[in-house]
Amino acid sequence: MNDNSLEFWRTLMEKGTAYLGQTDYIKAEDYFKRAVRIAHHLDVPLVKAFSLRLLSTVQVKQGKTEVAEKGFREALQICEEVNNYKGMSEALAGLASVAVEKDNYENAIVHYRRAIEVYPVESPQLRLAMLYSDLGQAYSALEYWQEAQKTYMKAMSLCHRFNYPKGEGELSVLIGEVHYRLDDKEQAILCIQHSCKVFASIREELSLINSLQYYAFMMFELQRLEEALTALQRAVALQMRNNLWEEVSESVYFLAKILQGLGYLDETQYYLEVSIKCCPDRENSLALRLQSLGKLMVRKEEYGQAKKYFLESASIFELLGDDLRLGECYEYLAFLLDALGEEEESEYYRKESKRMIVGYHAHSLNAVQRLAEYYERRKQYLDALQCYWQSIEIARDIGYETMDLERAVQRVSRKVRQKKH
Repeated sequence: MNDNSLEFWRTLMEKGTAYLGQTDYIKAEDYFKRAVRIAHHLDVPLVKAFSLRLLSTVQVKQGKTEVAEKGFREALQICEEVNNYKGMSEALAGLASVAVEKDNYENAIVHYRRAIEVYPVESPQLRLAMLYSDLGQAYSALEYWQEAQKTYMKAMSLCHRFNYPKGEGELSVLIGEVHYRLDDKEQAILCIQHSCKVFASIREELSLINSLQYYAFMMFELQRLEEALTALQRAVALQMRNNLWEEVSESVYFLAKILQGLGYLDETQYYLEVSIKCCPDRENSLALRLQSLGKLMVRKEEYGQAKKYFLESASIFELLGDDLRLGECYEYLAFLLDALGEEEESEYYRKESKRMIVGYHAHSLNAVQRLAEYYERRKQYLDALQCYWQSIEIARDIGYETMDLERAVQRVSRKVRQKKH
């Protein structure tokens, strides 16, 4: 073995790992590729296998699934030849990650289970906990809730045993979600409350924010609005303290819905205005918030202000070609102008609203679904949920099947909870 080559390999791996930690996958891939080339010349099978695994890992992160799968399989073969069970486990976990990227969760489950089976008892048990957690999430993606629950419990037990409270808190959230899907609402609430206590005790504020938001969602769905309000206000305060202003915009937008449900209209207006001020884009998100503010002004009987906000939102929806939302704005404008005695203008918007509604049944469901998918890609999950919920309402009105849309709501709800710092 050439000592200089080995030292150079170590340097490349260290730099690649540093870029991987910074999520700079392009630079990490470059260093790992160079490390793999050197590893081919070194007479150490595990050096080559380790290099291939890390290279494949960053390739998965970039969506390069075919080449990543090839690398993981080569690493697995090397480790099998030398009976390195830890390396075999990691390569199998890598193959599982490729399957997840391809949405092939059945295949992912097979690989994760094999990775767990060969994992050495003398190796770090917290890594084993992570494998159980990943397996549980693959089960959850297929809605195998009972299997997911058992797997998460094993992972949480390991985290508790080996004193990893952050992992214990995250798994408590996952277990809570499973209870919620199994319609065991009270147990789900206890799990989320436990996760909040754990994260608060270790001052893990970003994870605490996610748990508080998830708790608020659950309380909102159960119409326990005061509890939802308390949890979400605490989450917003933490987001502000951590300068997470885009997240603040989403959270206070949801906070406004809760306050409106409680009848606190002035407070609702304040938080909608804050949401608009912190809005991450000046297109769909802004238009939705302006429309919500217009509806609130109608409820407060401040029709002049309502007209202003509906016109602003309508102009954005028109530019975006969102006929459904545009039709809604025109419908409200017709009502407002009629109340203000502007009959001619009211009649114009009433006709425009009807024109939009004629085309509504032809393509509105697809339009709202596309909008939901757009928000989901942008990680604006609260807006995505609102659109998916509206899609379900539209589908029911026209007699369409809603199962796929309901699954989308579940998927995005998971993403709200999983959204990391």
